[in-house]
Amino acid sequence: MNEYLNRYDKAAAVYLSDMQHANISANTISNYSKRLRYFRQFWETTNPESDPGTNDIRAWRDSLIDKGTSPKTVRQYLVEISAFFEYMSDENDTDRIYEKNPVSKKLYPKTKNQDSKPYDKVLTDEEVKMLWQNRRVYGTRKLWARNYAIIMLLLDGKIRNAELLDLKLSDVDFEYGEIVIEKGKGNKWRCVTLSDISITALKIYLESGCRPAALSPDDYLFGTTAEHEFGGKRSGEEWHRGTTAWLSQLVERHVKNVTGREGFRSHSLRHNGAILDLNSGTSLERIQAELGHSSVQTTEIYAGRLKSVRKSRTAKEVYAERDRWAQLNAEMLCGNAI
Repeated sequence: MNEYLNRYDKAAAVYLSDMQHANISANTISNYSKRLRYFRQFWETTNPESDPGTNDIRAWRDSLIDKGTSPKTVRQYLVEISAFFEYMSDENDTDRIYEKNPVSKKLYPKTKNQDSKPYDKVLTDEEVKMLWQNRRVYGTRKLWARNYAIIMLLLDGKIRNAELLDLKLSDVDFEYGEIVIEKGKGNKWRCVTLSDISITALKIYLESGCRPAALSPDDYLFGTTAEHEFGGKRSGEEWHRGTTAWLSQLVERHVKNVTGREGFRSHSLRHNGAILDLNSGTSLERIQAELGHSSVQTTEIYAGRLKSVRKSRTAKEVYAERDRWAQLNAEMLCGNAI
């Protein structure tokens, strides 16, 4: 191995170690580790004779595009690689490894709807009402129970994708209707209040047997036994944390099957939950706490967009349907007619 590859490996090890000591989430560190490995695998094949330069980044970008990688994904890869080189070329760091960041923003591919945000896709009141309904329209009883519970936590609890994937059963307080987010965005702790629709959906999910009964309360609340690359190994049959791609696909399929809407992603449900809160008169401060925003100014930015898409039907009617289905869920639990 030549000196340039050795230097890259050293820089990658330092970068990932610093991220870990900064309490960055394990999922984020795993993603960055993969991107660093992807670039190295490509760069090594070009017989590197110097440290990575802009031409190397451009060639990698072009190879990804030639493979059919979406412009959005290519852009994300470049952003993450740029963050790595920016960190390792910090002129204020006496142990800096690189002189400059070779990733130019000019290399970022343009993407369709590049400026669109998750809250640009909004469900109608009728579509939200359909999502509240616990009527199995696809899959097995176990599969439906799991997916329905996930949808309720994203829409009603308004939690982020990674937060849901990191949840343990022990994080749920069924008596008081709360979940504890140990490490939210920015490594922040917060407590999220759930309505009865989420609590009953979780109980139905647990009673369905989809989550193995032998698991402990400290195991993941929502996991999978499907094989995928996990911690550098192929993991199958053992209960492990799902990936963000797994969650996104799950949500997209569920929303399409229930409402007919296509391309609706998991993070959009969080913002649709905020729409309901805003239209029902909930204060910005309360929504800020629920969403886990660091400042109310961030929430105000969302609020300006969300209020503009208010539909004709009132949030009161939508919440009435939610509460009706929470009661029906409770009756299902009592009668075990899940």
